[in-house]
Amino acid sequence: MPSSFTFRVLGTPVPQGSVKAYGSRVVANNREALGSWRTDVASAAHRARPDDWNKSAAVSLRCEFVFPRPKSHFGTGGNAGKLKASAPEHHTKTPDLDKLTRAIGDSLGEAVAQVLLVNDASIVSIHAIKRYATDDFLGAIITVTALE
Repeated sequence: MPSSFTFRVLGTPVPQGSVKAYGSRVVANNREALGSWRTDVASAAHRARPDDWNKSAAVSLRCEFVFPRPKSHFGTGGNAGKLKASAPEHHTKTPDLDKLTRAIGDSLGEAVAQVLLVNDASIVSIHAIKRYATDDFLGAIITVTALE
């Protein structure tokens, strides 16, 4: 039976950004926010992982990214706080889902989290969604399943 665990990371999810070259130096365009997010993901994963976790196992990830709705999705005046009929159901704006999942994979394979994965190459499947918040939680809900 595969072992798995789920953890939550609070905050606005940050994508693995594009990089820009400055001469011989390459820098992520969102380096500061991304660094903080990746540290938060790695720390939450480390706290949640089972004691008998096999860091050499192939793993499957389920990632749910939860974003706030823009104010423009809600009515005003007497309808303040009510979702407009025209508000989209799905989160189709940036950031891109693939960049969000890359940030998670890289976070789980970094030095801080190597007690979780030897490296992110051991991730063999990912199911990911992004959505608007339906409650007060903003962030990511991640389930890691070892495929032993």
